[in-house]
Amino acid sequence: MTGNCCARCGRKVSSEENWLKAHLWASSAIFHWACFLALLKAEGTPGAEQATWKGDGHEPVNKYERVDK
Repeated sequence: MTGNCCARCGRKVSSEENWLKAHLWASSAIFHWACFLALLKAEGTPGAEQATWKGDGHEPVNKYERVDK
């Protein structure tokens, strides 16, 4: 698991720490456990989804944006 950084704080996550890997659609992200809990408390599930989506370098998707603009 070397070289993986927390999607919230950006610090490297080592296998000796408590960590979580979240998978959402075609993206995944790694979080320190404490960072993931803080993210959920601060921003709820939408914030966790957005951070996971951005974890692989994707831009956030606006589900309600019209495609035929």
